[in-house]
Amino acid sequence: MFTHKIKSLFLIAVLGALVLSACQGTVAPATSSAEQPHTISVTGNGIAYGTPDIAVAQIGIEERHSDPAKAVSNANEKMSAIMAAIKGLGVEDKDLQTSNFSVYAQQDTDPDTGRALGTYTYVVDNTLNVTVRDLTKVGDVLGKAVGAGANSINGVSFSLSDQTALEAQARDKAMADAKARAEQLAKAAGVTLDKPMTINEYSSGPIPYSADYKAAPALGLGGDGGPVPVSTGQMQINLQVSVTYIIK
Repeated sequence: MFTHKIKSLFLIAVLGALVLSACQGTVAPATSSAEQPHTISVTGNGIAYGTPDIAVAQIGIEERHSDPAKAVSNANEKMSAIMAAIKGLGVEDKDLQTSNFSVYAQQDTDPDTGRALGTYTYVVDNTLNVTVRDLTKVGDVLGKAVGAGANSINGVSFSLSDQTALEAQARDKAMADAKARAEQLAKAAGVTLDKPMTINEYSSGPIPYSADYKAAPALGLGGDGGPVPVSTGQMQINLQVSVTYIIK
């Protein structure tokens, strides 16, 4: 009986070893990672031009007086007249926005010696952003503003209310440019382009036309309320795409 048990245990051990050996024989060796695709990376450029349909002018008044209350009062009176003149041309309240209002004291100096005096002049700056949606009225707005008392027009910029169409044009041109560059490189290398693997877009537009005017009635720049000559120019949208193509 004892001998029989020993033989049974021996047989079980042998069978277990055979099973383990068989299992080890079916384990597949580790495979290497898939080879990365070969690629060509290029940058394409696209530019689209359009005519602006909105203008924004910064129209201001600077008032000086030894009495701060009087300086503010005078500035307010002139700005009210400027706003009334602009509204008279059809510009709505929603398109008028105060962008700056400041009051500061400036110490007076002797004009001959430059020595500081014990008196002060108070300076009031009031600047109004005016959005003009009818570009045929931009010159009239500037002229009427100066005629009503504005003595500083710090800038006139032009833009598009909707630049989606221009962006689409620039994007198409950029992609076409990128593909042409990639095809040229592939031909020189003796390979064939496959589909794009990555595409990234970069925009640097729109670039508006802008102009500065320092209104001075003494020089006759619209001092009589007449229209100021204005050129709207064109808007320019620059767009770049960085494309990585797989090559066969």
